[in-house]
Amino acid sequence: MNSVAVVTGGASGLGLAVVNRFVEEGFAVAIVDISEEKGAVMAKQLSDQGKNVYFFHADVSKQENAKQVANRIKQELGSIDILVNAAGIIHRTKSVDLTEEKLKKLLDINLNGTVFMSQAVQPHMSLSGGGAIVNFGSMLAHYGSKNLLAYAASKGAVIQITKCLAVDWAQFNIRVNAVSPGYIETPLASGATQNPVFRERVLSKTPQNRFGTPDEVAVAIHFLCSKDASFITGVDLPIDGGLLAGDPSLFPPAS
Repeated sequence: MNSVAVVTGGASGLGLAVVNRFVEEGFAVAIVDISEEKGAVMAKQLSDQGKNVYFFHADVSKQENAKQVANRIKQELGSIDILVNAAGIIHRTKSVDLTEEKLKKLLDINLNGTVFMSQAVQPHMSLSGGGAIVNFGSMLAHYGSKNLLAYAASKGAVIQITKCLAVDWAQFNIRVNAVSPGYIETPLASGATQNPVFRERVLSKTPQNRFGTPDEVAVAIHFLCSKDASFITGVDLPIDGGLLAGDPSLFPPAS
């Protein structure tokens, strides 16, 4: 029987890249997404290609929904070995204009959804001898940026819950890690990454002087879930071309 990887937000973007990577590595993959249309279409496309992919519709920002979808996946696919919490949203709002409604929505999805899905899979992983969870942090968990207070707060919290769950669940042989992607070229980000001013600004501060690819994020996540990372838990892995390591634009070129 194939091992089972669950990917929230797996119908598009970086979540979809993760789905494709785990399928290539021989996993059965459960896409969990709030968009029933996108999720069903993507699962059918991959299934028609002979991929072992299934779609489960759920709003994981609700605790009971997360529990129910985890139970369905376990019942239908037999196990839950991997969880990747990729579901998330971002919006820019001036800090002084941030409303209660916007803050709650962003925290519900980015933070609560991560907590609730992790809680929901924990009993299934424990009973089967362990598993691995990877959460999506962000560069904004590590430094500030204009008009992104709510997003940065949610991702900073994700990093901290990653550490707490790693400590809490080590006794069950469940490893919990996070990744913080840098600027990645995806279709949704193309409006920004193809802007010449934006590109120059970002690349001047990125030591590798390029954007990342979705597959580079997915490969790193697969590694964190693999036996090769069996002694790694509670870490946040930047996938950012060195952006968090230092700003090369601050220093003059070598003479």
